[in-house]
Amino acid sequence: MDVGMQADLGATIGAVARNAVEIIGGVAGSSALFSSRRWRLNLSAATTARVGEADERQFETGDGPSYAAMRQATVVTVRDTAVEQRWRRWASASCELGLRSMVAVPLDLSPYHWAVMSVYWDRPDQPSRENVAAAALFAPHAAVAITNAWQSSMLREAIQSRHQIGLAQGILMERLGLDARQSFDVLRRHSRDNNIKLNRIAKHVVETRSLRGSW
Repeated sequence: MDVGMQADLGATIGAVARNAVEIIGGVAGSSALFSSRRWRLNLSAATTARVGEADERQFETGDGPSYAAMRQATVVTVRDTAVEQRWRRWASASCELGLRSMVAVPLDLSPYHWAVMSVYWDRPDQPSRENVAAAALFAPHAAVAITNAWQSSMLREAIQSRHQIGLAQGILMERLGLDARQSFDVLRRHSRDNNIKLNRIAKHVVETRSLRGSW
């Protein structure tokens, strides 16, 4: 996925985390995580350094309340990190950071993409029924925002990819005397034979004006 498009999606994820702090209020911070299995893409944003460090412990092991919320598609609450037993490494690190309780709310995106919003407090037993309800009410709006950002990014990537392929076809047509269909077949065959994405082959042809390359 293009770096610029990741930045666009990342900005939306950051906005979700910031808005969660404003909507719920009285929290130590919030974070949002987006994951795409197909694209092997993981993006996260945290409103404070402490929250970012706590989330980093989850990323290191691929486990924790945020991951549990995504995988189980259910709200996960941690009443006190000082005594939490389910994710001891994460809980210990969070407690040392002064983050004593949290709630992780999954965001419904699609079968291939996941997202979760996590809210942290400095004191134990802070995720009240009202707090959880506020987070749950905000979750669908956050999911729509992230989905729209993702789809917009994918559309721009598709347009850019198609343009790049067209330029590569033009180069091959000029240099090899091929027609449009033949030039596309050459790109596609080269992509298949080398197990490389078509848009990457096209980008290489545009940059080097050649199909030769070290893949």
